[in-house]
Amino acid sequence: MCYDVVRQLCGIRINKIGSLLTVLLLVAGFASSAPAAIPRPSKYVSIDYSTIDAYARNTPESEAKTLDKLSRYLTAPARTDLAKARSVYSWIASHVRYDESAFQGRMYSSETAYASRVLSSRKAVCTGFALLYKELMNRAGIETANIKGYARTNDFESGMPITRVDHEWNAVKLDGDWFLLDLAWAQSTAKVPGTPNDFYFLTDPVPFSANHFPVDSRWQLLDKPTSKTQFDRYPKVYDAYFRLGLDTDFPQEGLLRSGETLTLSLRSDQPVEFSCAIGPYNGTVLTSSAVSVRQSGNVYQLSIPISRRGKSTVCLFAKPKGKVSERIKSYEGILSFTVARD
Repeated sequence: MCYDVVRQLCGIRINKIGSLLTVLLLVAGFASSAPAAIPRPSKYVSIDYSTIDAYARNTPESEAKTLDKLSRYLTAPARTDLAKARSVYSWIASHVRYDESAFQGRMYSSETAYASRVLSSRKAVCTGFALLYKELMNRAGIETANIKGYARTNDFESGMPITRVDHEWNAVKLDGDWFLLDLAWAQSTAKVPGTPNDFYFLTDPVPFSANHFPVDSRWQLLDKPTSKTQFDRYPKVYDAYFRLGLDTDFPQEGLLRSGETLTLSLRSDQPVEFSCAIGPYNGTVLTSSAVSVRQSGNVYQLSIPISRRGKSTVCLFAKPKGKVSERIKSYEGILSFTVARD
């Protein structure tokens, strides 16, 4: 994966972003003023969730014995549905561990039984995270769905069809609108143990669609839904691509044909720097590669030498542009492509 490679190349810069909502989360016992109105979600503002997160993380074990009891404890003090949604998210992200061996080959009589098992074991894969969140939220009177679909997880899947339904996530209804979240990815892509990757909490549908395709296309929540054929052509798009301010109209083609040089054009309204690594297709080792960059306004033209014939995996990394004197450059993976050189 690109994150592993960039750690080897130069180390990861830790960036924890808040969710893209602005509202004061008030919890009884933590604030004395009246609750503020909840505006519509916005990608232009952020929020400090520290109060609600601390409350959820410090939940006494005596309050987490059953789904009913835990849901009441996490949501009773909250004055808004958004506060409830965050409290449940924060508890799961801090108490349930992603474990690929969890529930392999086991059958359960109901979604409630599955969620109860996750609550007891404190480990899950995507289905367990999604069902536990749904069960806890529905008990708090907030409509929540678990969504099955396809996910692009690996670099070698760039531009390739995702052939089986292999992932599950949630949508939650707040103030009459539906929002997307993926607790499994928030937990499994966390850069700091115990601190979830909040990019996947109430994510905007456009960046969410880069790597998630629901079986029921209505759950894309896009003005113009994409087709499965379109989704299968996408590159692997990492959350850092969006967090670093690159154009939300992300590249649509993940399988690229090239001669000796691959040329890519990317847009960013914020000054950025790029790095690159290349390796054999479906391989496990990527090697740092040269990349030349020409900038014209907010357009960056990248030229990458492709020495290997046949298919290769090309990973791009980026970081905010630093000073010339910057000694340590910490990049994050943003895009992966499958490149076929004749």
